[in-house]
Amino acid sequence: MKKAPPEIRILPENVANKIAAGEVIERPSAVVKELLENSIDAGATRIDIEFKNGGKSFVKIMDNGCGMTREQALMSLEPHATSKISEPEDLFKISSYGFRGEAIPSIASVSKFCMRSRPASQSSGTQVEIYAGDVKSVRECGMPEGTETIVENLFCSVPARRKFLKSDNVEASHIIKLCRLYALALPHLAISLIENSRVVFRSERDLGVLERISRTFGGEIGSKLIELRECKLGGMKMSGAILKPGESFATSRNICAFINSRPVDCRAVYSAVKESYAQYLPKGKFAAAFLFIELDPATVDVNVHPAKREVRLKNEFAVRDFIVEAISGKLSAYTLSTNRCSFKLDESEPEPSMESAAAEARRSIQLPSPAVSPKKCNSSEIFSALDSLGARAANSLGNARPALDFSPEVRLGANVPRAQKNSTAEISGLAERVSNVENATQGGGFQGCVSDVPGWRYVGCVHKKYAVFETDKSMVLMSVTSALRRVHYQRAMDSMKSGKAVSQRLLIPASIKLDRADADFYETNKKAFKACGFDIEEFGPNFYRIYASPDWLPLGDLEGFIRDFIELARDESRVLKKRVLADETFARIISSKINMTGFVCTQTSAMSLLGDLLKCPGHMSAPDGKPTLKEFSEFF
Repeated sequence: MKKAPPEIRILPENVANKIAAGEVIERPSAVVKELLENSIDAGATRIDIEFKNGGKSFVKIMDNGCGMTREQALMSLEPHATSKISEPEDLFKISSYGFRGEAIPSIASVSKFCMRSRPASQSSGTQVEIYAGDVKSVRECGMPEGTETIVENLFCSVPARRKFLKSDNVEASHIIKLCRLYALALPHLAISLIENSRVVFRSERDLGVLERISRTFGGEIGSKLIELRECKLGGMKMSGAILKPGESFATSRNICAFINSRPVDCRAVYSAVKESYAQYLPKGKFAAAFLFIELDPATVDVNVHPAKREVRLKNEFAVRDFIVEAISGKLSAYTLSTNRCSFKLDESEPEPSMESAAAEARRSIQLPSPAVSPKKCNSSEIFSALDSLGARAANSLGNARPALDFSPEVRLGANVPRAQKNSTAEISGLAERVSNVENATQGGGFQGCVSDVPGWRYVGCVHKKYAVFETDKSMVLMSVTSALRRVHYQRAMDSMKSGKAVSQRLLIPASIKLDRADADFYETNKKAFKACGFDIEEFGPNFYRIYASPDWLPLGDLEGFIRDFIELARDESRVLKKRVLADETFARIISSKINMTGFVCTQTSAMSLLGDLLKCPGHMSAPDGKPTLKEFSEFF
């Protein structure tokens, strides 16, 4: 027997609003967002936001906008009631922040809701109280011009939704980030944010972009940025701030896009920033960019999702190319100006890399006759060629670059005197010094050779960055920094795999203060930190002291390591365990903290580092992907 078709009926208004609330109001930050955007659309220049318990129990937003009359206030509580659009064509050129007319009735249907509003034309305001969608009272009240909205006991009518909310600290972090974005997007707007009677931040009006970023996101981020002046192309405009070359971040969460003053998620913007910094960042590191883009509203579709965070662009490829060109041009100009300042010249060359050093040698060293076998090319010929290269570089570059020094001992990081013009006589002394090294080691090889690197002979140091080795058939450049990073990384990995982390006690405990979200993450996973070799104790609210750290971790930047590690682990939704440091997340952090400070490149130390490097799996590259060794045999 067939079942009778079910009856089709229209849902009650209260039920429909609760369903809509499931899409529009996902968490307390969505409440703040919708009410904040209403205040902006009302022409407010000052907005005060207060919340408690992550916004679950209390949210209050007060503005000095145009306000509403009694009739307008009651109409705003009806589904799909809005003043932002009126015709279907308006959906294709949206310039306001809100337009759906769903937020107010949705919020009122799942909370204890109170709204007070007064326009400038009236002497008194209107107060409307609603509980779980039912209007309790409508009366007059005294208040200044503007609107005040209070939302209490969020999701009281749908308690199942409360189970899906995160901790108070996590929900609070979403609200704080949201308010910071809007404070940054609208320089004419003064926003104050108060959490549990504590002032989180107060944004001031009409500040410069770098000052606004420093005040809302912190001075640490602001100090790493350079201002991007307004760029124009066709109907597109862009300004903002981007990361300085040489700086980096552990995650991509510092890339923020604002299209027509609206914080958005846009794939084209993120990919454009990534492409612009491809040659400036090592593998696993990310840029920071705060881009304010102005486009024709008709080319931007914000009606993709009720949250209005995701947008689609009509001319996505054109926008992407525009961003890449603007950022790349700024980075190139900044790099050039920095080099000019460093060398005090009108023109200069960038810092030499392993590839550029090899290319220069390839151009400058004269190849032997084809009749000469490569096997007959001994170290004297190599030394002579390298000496000739140093002399040519000194004469051609003058004061622009330091002379190439192939002496057997060079302290990395020390100040090496710059070669002066016509200093061929000084450079020619290198031949004698190198020849003395060769004569002293003939017959028995270099004393610094280690048993597991037979046939390798140490020559010297180039550009204070690379150790030069000679084999029977080739010359090899070793990047000291990359080699150190690979060796230290492997030592740390071995320590973690053994399951017995060795700690080093600090003579003076280090201090670190975390924000609410990071502190909550640490408290949840502090056993994992202890298993890794950290000894950390709470010293106050969100304030900690570090008494010991793993023996493989450099002591120079404990605070930076812990911040980066927490940031990566939290953003990637990873739960810290004893072996978590054995993954790529750990590789990104530990490799970036190793540098050449304190390393002296001598015959013994270079050969010892080479021996340790060749014992490591994947010894041809550092954890960040940069090469450690480069062999050149075709030129000799």
